[in-house]
Amino acid sequence: MKLRLIPVVALALAACAPDSAKLDAEIEQFARSYLTSNDINVSLGMLDSAPTTTSVTSQGRIAHGAVEIKDEPSKQITRLPQLKATIGKIEVTRLGAAHALVLAPFGVGPSATPDKTTTEGAATLVLAKRDSGWKVIHEHFSSAAARKS
Repeated sequence: MKLRLIPVVALALAACAPDSAKLDAEIEQFARSYLTSNDINVSLGMLDSAPTTTSVTSQGRIAHGAVEIKDEPSKQITRLPQLKATIGKIEVTRLGAAHALVLAPFGVGPSATPDKTTTEGAATLVLAKRDSGWKVIHEHFSSAAARKS
């Protein structure tokens, strides 16, 4: 009996793999769009509307809910067209069917020369799948001046 289950389990896992890769790519694209957006309203639309949504800035400040997060000075960087964020390799870890953890290294530099970063860091996002799509329920940023090459 045990030998018959192995092929069935293997088939089930193989059938899930394409959907798994597709879902990871969807999550990665959402996170990349969120982290590189320079439109505050687009960014805020990607946040979950619950008052429990949180943001921890690289300065260690904690904001709760979209209104408080919007007013956080570090969020205002999205309004500065002379700055551009670049995102490195994004790591996605799914936490069940409706949540995901995203780790993303980033650099921020002048829009004219984004490869000359002035700030480097990492972002951690916790995402939740809602009826309207993926939403950020928690974000945490850590950054420092870029290392000199």
